[in-house]
Amino acid sequence: MKVTVVGGSGITGTVSVLDLLENKNVEQVQVVDLVERHFSDPRVVFKKIDVQKHDELAKAIKGHDVVINASQYYFNLDVMDACLIAKVPYIDFGGLYHMTRQQVSLNDKFAKEGLLAVIGMGAQPGISSVAASYAVNKMDKAESVIIRDAWMDKTEGAKYYFSWSPATLIDELTLPAVHYQDSKFMETPPMSRSEAFNFGPEIGDVTVYRTLHSEIATMPESFKEKGVKYVEWMEGSRDILNMKMIVDMGFGMKEKYKVDGTEIVPRDFFIKFLKSQGILTPPDNLQVKDYERTVVEVNGEEGGKSRNVQVIIDFKYDEKRKLSASQKEVGVPGSIVAQMIAGGIVKGKGVKPPEQIIPPKLFFPELAKRDIRVRSRETSDIS
Repeated sequence: MKVTVVGGSGITGTVSVLDLLENKNVEQVQVVDLVERHFSDPRVVFKKIDVQKHDELAKAIKGHDVVINASQYYFNLDVMDACLIAKVPYIDFGGLYHMTRQQVSLNDKFAKEGLLAVIGMGAQPGISSVAASYAVNKMDKAESVIIRDAWMDKTEGAKYYFSWSPATLIDELTLPAVHYQDSKFMETPPMSRSEAFNFGPEIGDVTVYRTLHSEIATMPESFKEKGVKYVEWMEGSRDILNMKMIVDMGFGMKEKYKVDGTEIVPRDFFIKFLKSQGILTPPDNLQVKDYERTVVEVNGEEGGKSRNVQVIIDFKYDEKRKLSASQKEVGVPGSIVAQMIAGGIVKGKGVKPPEQIIPPKLFFPELAKRDIRVRSRETSDIS
């Protein structure tokens, strides 16, 4: 089994590499990145390639069983194009709605080549998507799907840092949010709707906000036959308002400005400044102690009676590998599905979101082996 991880030196791609190496049937893991990261396992090979050079990337991945794209979602189409050229199956961690919609349009091209592309196979989207399919299929009719997510960092004595891409978070806080209501995709300002929600132990009460996310792009079509009329994503933490204030001050802007005669792009400056301060990613010697919980709630009917199914997914930091919960939850699912595809467990062709192609009964036990816990809470009207 040979797997390529594009962006395998990054904060989530590294996790995919480490998880793949746990499988003795993995003969080689090829890391494609612009910056090399050391892995002690001799099965890891590194190639420095710009993913926008499609032919060069295609040449490197040809003959591999599957490609995991862990690069920034802006490059999803580039890596997909290389996979089409090389005729290799594809996986990524999400496209933040608009990119996801573009990726779905490549379905016919992948199907024509007999290739499978699983898009949005991280935590949210990814695990959340499979959880939604599990809940929806518990019902005759499913009216609504609401995904709520919150996180809590309890690392002692650490200064502020990011444990996942700040560029993606800035996009979520600046681009219009999209939700699905009454068979229509509707845009609203980011964080314009909020609600308090109790996430239970370690996290507690958190206000979650509507933001832009990938699940909305595919679930209405995936669950069309079940009659889904409402799909929404909401997220929150104790720090999210601080980040919103920063982007509202202008540090999320992409336009060029002159400051004392020097031309800058506020967003680019902000991210480079974070890097210069050593807070773009957690320090290598720091054990991040964070928790995250995703609650996927589906309301519908079964046997003519109302039914509510909640699927709760718990993520916790990993002391063995010194990983944060947010790293692990994204990198692990992609590795699991890559192994399922390479092993012939998951088959198909075309561009598919996880809720259409990943079997919950096989996927959830693999998460449990990696200490990612999934449980359900079901209530029905018995009157």
